[in-house]
Amino acid sequence: MTAMKKNIIFGMIGALALVSLASCNQKLLDIPQKGVVAYEDFYHSDADAQSALTAVYHEFINLVNDQGSNNPAWNVVTNATGDELYWGGGKKNGSSSGGQEMNEFRNTYDSTIPHIRVVYKDLYALIYKCNLVLDNFYGEEGELCDSDVKKRCVAEARVVRAWAHFTLACYWGTPPLVEHVLSGDARPTNCDHQVLMDWVIAQYKMALPDLEPRKGKNDKPGAWKITTGNCLAFLGKAQVFNKDWAGAKASLKQVIESGNYALTPTADLWNMFHKVGDGNEEKVLEMNYVYADGLGPWKYHFQRNQALFFRNLKKYPSVLIQAGDGWGNNCAPTQKFMDAIMQHEPNSARRKAWIASYEEFITEYPYPLAASEVSVPDSEGTKHKVSYKADSEMTKAEKLMDFRRGLNCEKYDETYANYGYYFMKFMPWATDLIPNSATVTEENRIIMRYAEVLLLYAEACAMTNDSDGLKYLNMVAERAGAPTYSALTMENVKQEKWFELCWEGTRFLDLVRWGDAAKELAFKSHDKTPYLGDEFYVKGSMGKKTTGLPHKARISFIDDGWAASGGGFQAGKHELYPFPFDVVQLNPWDEEKGVGLKQNPGWE
Repeated sequence: MTAMKKNIIFGMIGALALVSLASCNQKLLDIPQKGVVAYEDFYHSDADAQSALTAVYHEFINLVNDQGSNNPAWNVVTNATGDELYWGGGKKNGSSSGGQEMNEFRNTYDSTIPHIRVVYKDLYALIYKCNLVLDNFYGEEGELCDSDVKKRCVAEARVVRAWAHFTLACYWGTPPLVEHVLSGDARPTNCDHQVLMDWVIAQYKMALPDLEPRKGKNDKPGAWKITTGNCLAFLGKAQVFNKDWAGAKASLKQVIESGNYALTPTADLWNMFHKVGDGNEEKVLEMNYVYADGLGPWKYHFQRNQALFFRNLKKYPSVLIQAGDGWGNNCAPTQKFMDAIMQHEPNSARRKAWIASYEEFITEYPYPLAASEVSVPDSEGTKHKVSYKADSEMTKAEKLMDFRRGLNCEKYDETYANYGYYFMKFMPWATDLIPNSATVTEENRIIMRYAEVLLLYAEACAMTNDSDGLKYLNMVAERAGAPTYSALTMENVKQEKWFELCWEGTRFLDLVRWGDAAKELAFKSHDKTPYLGDEFYVKGSMGKKTTGLPHKARISFIDDGWAASGGGFQAGKHELYPFPFDVVQLNPWDEEKGVGLKQNPGWE
């Protein structure tokens, strides 16, 4: 760890100031506080239980929305270490550095990465809110659950708490198990991974009897709260991760046979991650974002950051919001991922909806471009006035010769870590915007969808030689418009899950639990980084010269030096994330007393 990073962290850890009142009349201070309910008077009624549960969901939304060093932290932690995307931008480092350090497993990737700290902190903040519900409305043996409303609220909080612990166990291995609100002097210590997994599974099962099911495929609110269906789905996922194949099949099959979920039609794939698709039949659980006057927008909504992923382009297609400057990065599919999906399904509906080549991005979407005259530099740098038609009147060939679109080479000569493709999956639409905003959107954030349920079931079947899983594996492939599979093998399951759930926070955890991480992430240890340029421009001219050639991706592989200086995936270390530096410093491991937090292997 660098001295600079240590100084930054220590500078963030401030001591609490103690203020003493010298001499005063205490009676003058006994003024009732307006608009506040005393703690001892709050945790009693059904309405109180509902209110406490609302605080749980608010914290859940904050978790997947919180900001970490200019990038949504949840997005970085759940996706940056996978093999399906480069964490790039207009340039190397800059505001994207945390994501890039994790993405490339650089030697500067350590326990001070702010995104890791933010997610770890937010998960325990979520657990705290859940424990407030359970401690005050359940008690030790359920003696406080004296109504059906309280029982349901407790059950929903129990599921969220189990989900948070499961997430911690997946990324950190042996995080503390926190079942109750802790005192200020508590020193929580590591929990054995298997003990924690068993506890998570038991908690899901304990909650099931008091939950309500989703009321059919069209029940939007049923996708925005904890239900019998998503509890069973989370239980099945935990059982898959725990290699309880029989238990996983039983749990996941109940979700499948409930009739409350379905894959959206192929034609609606593009709608999946947008406001128009909120609460649809495929959503098992999603966080519901709602704009309300007076409350203000979510300042750092996930999609606000996505809007700026294209900041190094001259113009965005009309379907996207038109925020063209500011911070952000440019997450792009890796060469490895694109070679695989283009070999398997180059023209599938899924590939076309979720991934666009540089040329497709320029020509296959409508642009807000009216007829205009523009000064265009020639190959010598001399500018000439060129007239262009409105976008709607141009042919594909004319669009490829249009100076008004493509890379903004006046600012960015090349794009760091881009192989010539863009993930369109999460890019924000203009129709996702909240009122009176050009950048903030309110489409929901998916926690789990039905396609993952089907693929987890297929995996459990593949591991037990149960042919029933082939049907559900092929349901996902068919909906994607991709080739179907003739056999249920783990290789087929792995491939389909990679393509279907790319950039949805599943890939890295899958590689680790399958034992494939060292092999599949090895390319990050030695490969040069791709830079996207445009053959329309003379390389290195920063937009001062054009070649007379049409727009076309020009890929240059450049050795940045990070791999040679110690970057790349390290087996035995990078399978787990480090516990945040400041957390370990505040609660260091005490070998003699067996308390505190012990850092993960390789991160000491």
